[in-house]
Amino acid sequence: MSLWKWAGGLVLGCAATLAQAELGLRTDGQVFGLAPSAPPAAFIQHLGEPTAELPLQQGRRGLLYGNALLLVFEGERLREVRCWKVQQFTDELFVGWLQDVERKGQPEGFVVDDRLRLGMPRQQVGAYLAGLEEAGDERSDLLQKNGRQIWLGYGPAPDYHLGDDPEQAVLVSISVLFEKP
Repeated sequence: MSLWKWAGGLVLGCAATLAQAELGLRTDGQVFGLAPSAPPAAFIQHLGEPTAELPLQQGRRGLLYGNALLLVFEGERLREVRCWKVQQFTDELFVGWLQDVERKGQPEGFVVDDRLRLGMPRQQVGAYLAGLEEAGDERSDLLQKNGRQIWLGYGPAPDYHLGDDPEQAVLVSISVLFEKP
């Protein structure tokens, strides 16, 4: 095998690994490279087998990937994508069990519109919100972008706050809702 062929294969392999490491959602288009109207089977084929399939209220079902990504379906249609930073969830919040879920090579990141990522300081999130209609409080923001409802949840920065009322300084949860057609 030539050195060029080997190096080319290495670059392609690294690019594929990087592409799988972070999942992208566009509020004006695709969800992880698929149309939002794609059925659950298409998402499973694209992302791999989910870690768990969860029954949810109102006949919905969730496909849990790793311990920090949930795709919510109503019938054959995607209704919501949720992601969160696991280290922010403790047993006191009744979702600490997620810390024990094995990742098994699941995607590591999640990005909305190539700009909004978990772990971002709240000040940086403000640039994404500029010009959008939104409502919010000290713990969350709710906004509309490209016809999608987006909920952003904030938590304390894990490196410096341990008090009773820590500043909600870091983006720890993102949910994107897809309305019925």
